Amino acid sequence: MTKNYDIIIFGGGIAGLFIASRLQRAGYNLLLIEKDRLGGTQTLASQGMIHGGQKYALGGGGNHATAIAAMPARWESCFEGWGEVDLSGVKFLSDSQLMFPAGSFFSSLSVMAAAHAVRGRVQRLKRGDFPEVLKRGPVYEMQEKVLETKSLIAALAQKLQGRIFKGEVQEMLPDGQVAVSGIALQAQAIIFTAGTGNEEALRLLNVKEQHTQRRPLRQIMVKPMPYALYGHGIVGQPKPRVTVTSHPLGNGHYVWYLGGNLAEEGAKLTEAEALHFAKKEMQDIFPHLDWEQKEWASWCGDRAEPFDASGRLPPGPCIQQRGKILIAWPTKLTFVPALSDRIFDRLQEIGVMPTPKTAPPDLPETEIGPYPWEEAAWQSL
Repeated sequence: MTKNYDIIIFGGGIAGLFIASRLQRAGYNLLLIEKDRLGGTQTLASQGMIHGGQKYALGGGGNHATAIAAMPARWESCFEGWGEVDLSGVKFLSDSQLMFPAGSFFSSLSVMAAAHAVRGRVQRLKRGDFPEVLKRGPVYEMQEKVLETKSLIAALAQKLQGRIFKGEVQEMLPDGQVAVSGIALQAQAIIFTAGTGNEEALRLLNVKEQHTQRRPLRQIMVKPMPYALYGHGIVGQPKPRVTVTSHPLGNGHYVWYLGGNLAEEGAKLTEAEALHFAKKEMQDIFPHLDWEQKEWASWCGDRAEPFDASGRLPPGPCIQQRGKILIAWPTKLTFVPALSDRIFDRLQEIGVMPTPKTAPPDLPETEIGPYPWEEAAWQSL
C-alpha cells in the first residue's frame, strides 16, 4: 500500500531540517529522508558562519551582499527563541567574527576599505583588545555568530522526532509519487534540499538540460593550535585570503579549519600539494606562530548549486519546480531562512494543505554525522 503525506523532504542538512521544522510547526504531515547521516555532505563541512555579507564588501557588495544582509537578524530571532523556529538550545563557538589583514601593508588598507563599506556594522578593536594570535591591525569585529553546527542539527532534529528516516529515492514522478528503499510513498509536494543529491532528482525526472553546477573546495585542517580565531584574513581581492574557524580538541588546543581563497586554490591541487600550499600561506599570514609541530589534513568536496552561466556563486536561494517536485538550494547556510520563505510561497501556489498525521513508513532512523576533522587522515609536513 502507498502511504500518503503532505510533504516529503529529501536531504538532512540544515536546509532540509530547517524547512521541515517550519512546515511541521505549520501543521503539515511530513517526512524527512536522508540517505546517509544528518548533516549531509556540506553542512558539517561548512564553517558555521552566519554573516550579513561583510566579507563580500571588498568586492563592491553586489546582489549577493544585498540579499544576504538581512539574514543574521532572522537567525538571531530563532536563537533567541521567538523566530519561526525555536533554536534557543543551539551552541556557539563565537559570538563574533573578525576582519584582519592577511598580507602586506596594502591588505591593511583593504581591511579598512571593507570596514568602511559596511560602516555601522563593524567595530574597530583597540590594540589591547586584539586576540593573542593577531599581532597587527587594523582588526574589525563583526557581531555575527559562528555556530557549533552539530548543536544546530541536533536542535532541529529533536523537533522532528519520529519523522526523520534513512532511505534512498529510487523512482519518482512529477505528480508526487516516489519509491524510497522499496517503499511506495505519495505526497502533495516533494522537496529536495539534498545538495549533490538534487542532481539525482533531476535525473529521475528525465531533465536533460544543465540546471546544476559544482564548485570544488578543499578545506584545510591544522592542529594543535594554541589559540582560537574566527574570522577573515583580508587582502586586496574580493575574497578573503583565508577564513578561519577554531574547534576545541578538549585539551586547551584547537583545530583550525581553513576556508576562503586558500580552500578554493587548494581544490586545484593534489592533497599533498594543497597541504604544503596551506602551510606556506599560514607561515606568511601568521609568521609569529610555530608551524613546524603541526598535523595537517584536508576535506575535499563540491559545493552543489543551481547552474550559473558564469560559474559563480548564485546571488541567493533558488528553487526549480517540476510538477509537484521542488528542487531547492540555499546556496549558503546563511540563506536557509530565505529559502524556507520561498518554499512556503511555492506550496501555496501548488495548493498544499495540512492534513492529519499518517503513520511513518518502515524505514530505519538515522543519526548525526561526524565533522571532517573527526575522521581525517592527519599527517605531519
